[in-house]
Amino acid sequence: MKRRLLYLALFLACAAGTPATLRAQYLHPKVISKETIIRKVVLMPAKVDIVKQSMRGPEGMAAESDLLSARVSQLIAEALAAKHISTASGVATGDPDQKTYTLSDLQSRYDALLPKIMKKPKDVKKGRFTLGDEVLNLNLNKSTDAIVFVRGQGQKLTKGKSTFSLLTLSLNFPYVMLTIGVVDAHTGAVLVFATPVVIADATSHDDKPLRKAIEKSLKKLPVSSQ
Repeated sequence: MKRRLLYLALFLACAAGTPATLRAQYLHPKVISKETIIRKVVLMPAKVDIVKQSMRGPEGMAAESDLLSARVSQLIAEALAAKHISTASGVATGDPDQKTYTLSDLQSRYDALLPKIMKKPKDVKKGRFTLGDEVLNLNLNKSTDAIVFVRGQGQKLTKGKSTFSLLTLSLNFPYVMLTIGVVDAHTGAVLVFATPVVIADATSHDDKPLRKAIEKSLKKLPVSSQ
């Protein structure tokens, strides 16, 4: 029993300090062939929800989730910049009310499509997923090539919960799982889908595990020619 606890403790220590990235990255055939080149994207507001697991059960972390969402957006923008892909967050719709409605509608459409992509992600490589020409309602600048959608969820463990998980061999970890979807701004086709995962406390001040996971998840995305 003591030996099992020791092995488990070592495993937990390694997992907590190591970014575990699901290396599955799916690219549309036109991206692979470079028929479609991504140079400029609009990054939609990320939605990353974190819960705190304590001995009393899960507790929401709204403020921390908002901060993490902003950090994730920034890290993705930096990862894209390293590939010479510029990012913007503004949408050119004139009427503020119409802008809010259009953004909300498109986010909802993506949320409805996401479970289908996650069920058969390999179909991205066959060009089978699209949001349709509703993406044109955003009235983006014609130089914009794609729209990036980010979703995520994860958990943070209190010290008491971590100790309990260790003693009960429940293998409960802090983690964050993200999905990054890159959609053609003109046709609505899903061009890229990636799922970085980090086995670590993403609410900490150390961005290194999260940064590495995001960078690795976009590794196959071609560098944009300038």
